[in-house]
Amino acid sequence: MRPTIPAAAARAPSQVAVTPQPFKRAQFGLFQGRTKQYGNNVPFSLHKTRRSWLPNVQRKRLFSETLQSHVRVKVTTTALKTIKKKGGVDNYLMQTNAGLLGWKGMQLRISLRETQKKTVAAAADSPESSESAVKPARRPKKPLIPPQPESALKALGDPRTAAKVVRHNRLMAAKALGKPGSMASAEETIKYMKQLKIEQDKYLPRQASTKLPL
Repeated sequence: MRPTIPAAAARAPSQVAVTPQPFKRAQFGLFQGRTKQYGNNVPFSLHKTRRSWLPNVQRKRLFSETLQSHVRVKVTTTALKTIKKKGGVDNYLMQTNAGLLGWKGMQLRISLRETQKKTVAAAADSPESSESAVKPARRPKKPLIPPQPESALKALGDPRTAAKVVRHNRLMAAKALGKPGSMASAEETIKYMKQLKIEQDKYLPRQASTKLPL
């Protein structure tokens, strides 16, 4: 006697009959559409012998980042390659067509979605998320300010930069003394720098006094 619809619905979820199909065991694992295949062994005598091929099914423990636990499931080698290509069992379950997942794959997909909803709801209820929603983070803009003297002093603190400055001053002093192509001595360079400073101080007051009347 076949059970009626209410009697079948009253069973436990694990006892509910799966939708009929040629390869029913594929519903209880991740088979990636692989089924039992039939063919013949054909020797040189051409006497055919009927045979069948089963998919390469393995029992694996796959880690789920969403569930933060390992999932025991039967998978084929084809499904394992696809899982590695997708970047994990979570991406495989969420991106694969429902027709290829089967009953077990859809069960895992539903559990993943429920866990994701709980995580999003918990994050929305936390005070940190509410503060971030009120005050969204903005990228700090770089101020358009010319370099300060401190940066120049730091550059002079570098021995390589200081050596270049000293070499340039000695060449300028030698050029002012009429010795182009050579380098002036330390005393000559100091005198040249002092004289240059005096000449600059002469022009500074004139530049400061040339202001337009208000």
